[in-house]
Amino acid sequence: MNKEKYLKEFTGEWLLLFNDEIIDHSSNVEDILRLAEEKYPEDKFPEDTIKVSKVLSGYTQLR
Repeated sequence: MNKEKYLKEFTGEWLLLFNDEIIDHSSNVEDILRLAEEKYPEDKFPEDTIKVSKVLSGYTQLR
């Protein structure tokens, strides 16, 4: 199973991180991506300072 499909399959919260600090969170990845584009335009911030990550909730088992 590829990583993207795996992340979509399980519930959890998406996090927007700037310099490894949590800026915002949402259960909707589109909201987080839109916020990242608005707050941290790629022409002003280095790519490695902004991250989007998902914290999975509940029990998950790798297959």
